[in-house]
Amino acid sequence: MTPLNSYSADHRVLVEAAAKAANLTDPVAFVAGGYVYGLVGNAIRGELVPLEGALVRQWVTRSKYYPATTFGVRLYKLDGIAFARAVAFVDQNYDQNAYDIFVVARADYVKLFRSVLRVSRAKVPESLPPVLPPEQLDVLKQNTLGYLDRNNLKRIKDLGGRPKRGLLLTGPPGNGKTSACRWLWEECRRTGHEYQIVSPDAYQAARRSCNPVQAVRDLFTVHRSGVIFFDDMDIALRDRNTVRETDDQAVFLSALDGIQVNEGVVYVFTTNCGLELIDPAFKRPGRIDLVLHFTLPDAGLRRKLMDRWHTDVRAGIDLDVAVKQTAGYSFAEVEELKNLLILRYIDTNLWQWEWAMDQFKENRSDLAEQHRHVGFSPVGAGAGASTNGNGDGH
Repeated sequence: MTPLNSYSADHRVLVEAAAKAANLTDPVAFVAGGYVYGLVGNAIRGELVPLEGALVRQWVTRSKYYPATTFGVRLYKLDGIAFARAVAFVDQNYDQNAYDIFVVARADYVKLFRSVLRVSRAKVPESLPPVLPPEQLDVLKQNTLGYLDRNNLKRIKDLGGRPKRGLLLTGPPGNGKTSACRWLWEECRRTGHEYQIVSPDAYQAARRSCNPVQAVRDLFTVHRSGVIFFDDMDIALRDRNTVRETDDQAVFLSALDGIQVNEGVVYVFTTNCGLELIDPAFKRPGRIDLVLHFTLPDAGLRRKLMDRWHTDVRAGIDLDVAVKQTAGYSFAEVEELKNLLILRYIDTNLWQWEWAMDQFKENRSDLAEQHRHVGFSPVGAGAGASTNGNGDGH
């Protein structure tokens, strides 16, 4: 058979198998493109069904958005409309979408599309911005949501500017990188911008697929203006002069440079690596245009975070004391203190800040001791080598 005959035959097998599994009449195949998150994110996910007698399950995070199979049929329902996703990564010579399609009954095709439009455009309430220094929050807004503003994009294109922007968020864990990304993600949903979230697991799954080049390219692609989040992508960012080079880095950089979008895209990378450990090729203009450092919060930011706590929590403790005693603590550590306070209150019906502080220090100390004793060396050897003096591994 010619390639066209072969693909047509494979396509019929996929559509017929999906239609049979979902009990669909007169099936229609489609690719969801930028609407895939609205489609599967709001649908009720059903069972996995074998394809031609075979089913290959896939272990991935964020499985709500992934079919969790590389060969099989996943069933769904949205607003009572049944549809299916047929996946069969068997031929790397074709675009990935050739063997990853959605199928719905012809009578429900338009209704399903309208349902996806409705849920995608549903009004999402504005969320609280992350607790950051005002100037840092302004820079974050300006270089993401502000950049993607329709009028700004038009002016940038008219003047010959680049249709993409890259931001790198760095700093020790617990100081606001994830909160900043979560807020940007919520704002994308509210304002209608497309988004993708690429975890190390998703990247490695794409690299192991039958068509890794196309699968990785899809991770870097939006079909309209939007943000792509790359969470903790240290494996692709490390300096090739200081660590063993892998082809992950070459593929990553190639996909980053090879993107073509119609309206604009912002790449947001997060890493716990020090800036000096990141490959110079990744840091050049056009790949990364801006670096934002997330450091330990000062007293004003800690107080701002605590002011967002429940009124009962704030009324039960001395906030001035709490702010003073958490000097040198990260946002995550301050939030853990709040959690300890609440758990203690549930047990005793008392707000006991000093108990929470003592319990927090004890927990950190226990973790540090366990951390020092892990491994095959004698228990006493190198006892303090793996902490930074704070006992928290940050």
